[in-house]
Amino acid sequence: MRRFRFRPERRVDPGLSRNRPHGNVAVLRVAVIVLFAALGLRLAQMQLVDGAEYAARSERNRIIVESIAPVRGLIFDRNGETLVENAGAFAAMITPALLPDRAADRYRLYLYLEDLLDVPALEIQDAVAAAEASGGVSLAVARALDRTTALLLEQAAADLPGVSLAVETARSYVAGPEFSHILGYVGAQSPEEWDVLRDEGYAFNESVGKVGVEARYEASLRGTPGRAVVEIDAQGELVATLERREPAPGRGLRLSIDAGLQRYVHQLLADTMGEARTAAAVVMSPQTGEVYALVSVPTYDNNIFSLADPGDAYRRLLDDPRLPLLHRALSPAAPGSTFKLVTAAAALEEGTITPATRRTIDSNVLEFIGEDGQPYYFYDWRAHGELDLTGAIAWSSNIYFYMASCGIPQEGIRGLGDGPEQSAVVLGYYARSFGLGQVTGLDITGTEFPGTVPGPEWKRRSRGGDSFTDEDREWYLADTCFMGIGQGDVTATPLQIAAVTAAIANGGRLPKPRVLREIVDAAGETVEAAEPSWETLPVDPRHLAVIRRGMRQSVVDGAALRAGLRNVAVAGKTGTAEFVDPDDGETKEHAWFTGFAPYANPEVVVTVFYDLGVGGEKAAPVAADIIAYFLERAAP
Repeated sequence: MRRFRFRPERRVDPGLSRNRPHGNVAVLRVAVIVLFAALGLRLAQMQLVDGAEYAARSERNRIIVESIAPVRGLIFDRNGETLVENAGAFAAMITPALLPDRAADRYRLYLYLEDLLDVPALEIQDAVAAAEASGGVSLAVARALDRTTALLLEQAAADLPGVSLAVETARSYVAGPEFSHILGYVGAQSPEEWDVLRDEGYAFNESVGKVGVEARYEASLRGTPGRAVVEIDAQGELVATLERREPAPGRGLRLSIDAGLQRYVHQLLADTMGEARTAAAVVMSPQTGEVYALVSVPTYDNNIFSLADPGDAYRRLLDDPRLPLLHRALSPAAPGSTFKLVTAAAALEEGTITPATRRTIDSNVLEFIGEDGQPYYFYDWRAHGELDLTGAIAWSSNIYFYMASCGIPQEGIRGLGDGPEQSAVVLGYYARSFGLGQVTGLDITGTEFPGTVPGPEWKRRSRGGDSFTDEDREWYLADTCFMGIGQGDVTATPLQIAAVTAAIANGGRLPKPRVLREIVDAAGETVEAAEPSWETLPVDPRHLAVIRRGMRQSVVDGAALRAGLRNVAVAGKTGTAEFVDPDDGETKEHAWFTGFAPYANPEVVVTVFYDLGVGGEKAAPVAADIIAYFLERAAP
């Protein structure tokens, strides 16, 4: 059996601990004293010797309020095809608060950027001064940098106080040049724009829509900017984010434009130009005013305005004698015989002619006896024989419409009023009722012209200079006669003529043309749908029905015969307007056609214009091709 022995507790003499050495504690105490002495010396150096330097460094830390740009909304055609999207792009940014204090140091920095970015130093200096006057916000001094330049800037930025490389969104117009006149483009604000936009929350030098739907729907496309309050050090590095509010993306646009139809019409016009230099076409709904295609030839590539320097490409556009930046569908020209539709409506409504009013035109020359007793000769394009109003529209008789507008005084036939001046005033009233002489209100910014509805007062005002005589300012019988056939000083745009045709086709409602179908959110859901708008014509619908019959007859066996289609009843009106070419002084002709289909239940209006050609030969068959394409492939 194992035994355990109890052992008494061992006692320790307390005096032994007091007699043990304390070397470790002493070393520790000395180390602490030395450390605090060193810290004290360093603190004294920082405060007394280096205090000014550190104070300056501290002051270089800045609280910056940054605007965070929202993602701009996309643009689609009526079927959902993307026409405009966003892409990343490099930008050179300057934060004025971080630039060197000395003006000379700043300018050396600007000179370096001039060499790197190809932006003049003085231009950078002016932009920085404007930004500082606006609160010192950051600004882009160069956009759309190529990759090589961006990498060089990023490497150099560490030695360029206040300069940084940023990635921002840029517009990419993926649909092609056929859409440029509709879409427009975005660009940096002008000083005049900034004076207005600063109060609307725009950042200095923020891109905005300049023309087209980009400008018209800027408020929807832009979105809501975010905001960040940050602290940055002297090198521009982020120290802390004190506050941040995320931006809200812009809303998208779904247009009424059919992309396939737009491309088809553009190519068709380009292929059939012949001797013409410019052309235009409008395809629209006579019921709602929706524009399905709006084409101008020549066109341009709006992507050039997203380049770092569009200067050379832009100058080539400006130097092109065909003026490709000008939207030909919204630019006025003499409408020729398409204006006879307005003259017919005015004469029927005023009762100076009826559908049964007949005239035998056995010569292509009509002799007028002028106010001075001298004979003057007005011409038709052929001897038509006996015509009523339907036939006069169908064969586009000038003599018949002289009778309808200015009358034939030597035969006792009264015009639209008592004398040429009053007749012109009456005709001008109806022309303006049809929307001529004023912009249509199309929702595309910056490109539409009103055209001209002449009259006695207009002539006196427009010829008011010393270079004109009293005879130049007087309104003559010939002025009213030529106005009645769409010649003289009257001008209209292809879009205006399309709207006139729509009002006749639908029985008396003049639509307001539009290219917007709806505004959509980021998920593609409708936020706001565009609503049709129109004015009621002061013309009896029965009179418009007579005009429609004349337009149908024109396609069946009249001047617009080449606009006919085998399986669709088309109605239309040709126009061949004389003008004097300023380049060579020769008299030439514009080619017009405007019409609608199907005749009994109109779905589409098509207006075609060439700056050179004969309406019935050149414009009419092209319009027929467009109508056929629309009804087969594009009808909504």
